Amino acid sequence: MKLSYRLLITLLLIGMAFVLMAAFFKMQHYPGSDWLIRAGLFVQFVAGVLVVWKFANRLDKRE
Repeated sequence: MKLSYRLLITLLLIGMAFVLMAAFFKMQHYPGSDWLIRAGLFVQFVAGVLVVWKFANRLDKRE
């Protein structure tokens, strides 16, 4: 599967949605907020690393 910037931005937005939902759960003292915030941050981290990797590969092809 080819990684497109659209897919990577979508992953980043999904991670942000998880973190925002976890913050709401945390304010309401719902169980599972710790797990949800970790999952959201992990998704954001993976998307960020993939964006940097894709951008770096694009720069290598120009040289």
